Amino acid sequence: MGYEDKAIKTLKNCLNLKRSERLLILCDTGTIDIAQAFFNGASRITMSPILMEIPMGKFHGDEPPRVAAGVMIDSDVIVAPTTYSLTYTNATRSALANGARVATMPGITMEMLESGGLDANYISIGRKIRKFRKDFHRAKMVTLKSEMGCDLSLDIRGRDWITDDNGICVRKGSITNLPAGEVFIAPNEGRTNGRLVVDGVFTGKEEGPVEMLIRNGKVVSVEGSEDAREMLMRAECGRTLGKLGLGMNPRSRIIGNILEDQKTLGTANLGFGDNSTFGGTIVCDLHYDAMVKKPTVEIDGKPVLEDGCLVHKL
Repeated sequence: MGYEDKAIKTLKNCLNLKRSERLLILCDTGTIDIAQAFFNGASRITMSPILMEIPMGKFHGDEPPRVAAGVMIDSDVIVAPTTYSLTYTNATRSALANGARVATMPGITMEMLESGGLDANYISIGRKIRKFRKDFHRAKMVTLKSEMGCDLSLDIRGRDWITDDNGICVRKGSITNLPAGEVFIAPNEGRTNGRLVVDGVFTGKEEGPVEMLIRNGKVVSVEGSEDAREMLMRAECGRTLGKLGLGMNPRSRIIGNILEDQKTLGTANLGFGDNSTFGGTIVCDLHYDAMVKKPTVEIDGKPVLEDGCLVHKL
């Protein structure tokens, strides 16, 4: 299946794009080839797709230009294959509030468009994610450990597991990453403690190991990467832990790209910074993700993952 055919499949199956809908494809200089594949495919579905190239952001959560934000608000469907994520931006929040369906693809490559997580059965993944949420609704505590030395306790009392990242984005005001396949939650801010050892990709640039000591929800020390330390210490919100995610996509692979890696079944990821779009209280223009490849995870003492193997029946 060619790139355009894969784009058509994604636009139809994941976003239910209709002929009469206004589609906006946002890209930057690093993703123009992918955006062109989606534009060519979309031209066979909808009457007037728009492809807009914007300046490459400086970090995840960097706001797009004002003119792009205006077009986003006026769009029915937005596909954003960009180098840095637009998920946690005011522009995306405004578009969602106006009813847009949004699929963000930060860091996607032509290789990922060709094969991998995008080929998953998202209906099946959605069922498993909903079963997970049902099983662990009203859970209180999560522990995350690994052979690399990760040992974290996360308080999730009063917070809900998010099931939207299942690749099916057909409701007004809904958003998903693509490739998709993740269940995640916003732990209570200020109540995560322990050591996080990142042995996968960190925020799409740095590769592990990166060790962080977390006290009362905030990173207080970083070892292993000066660049990671600089990013995390840029602002208080950027070093505040705001997300725990568990990969649920059996077709995703560990390829050194956070977009696909964090969806891989049997992995965990921790997010720092903005979590206001999924039940948290952190509002800022920063968001970083850190991967743990083979974690052991327990929720309220019940085993979910053991060394990266799913042991809870879904």
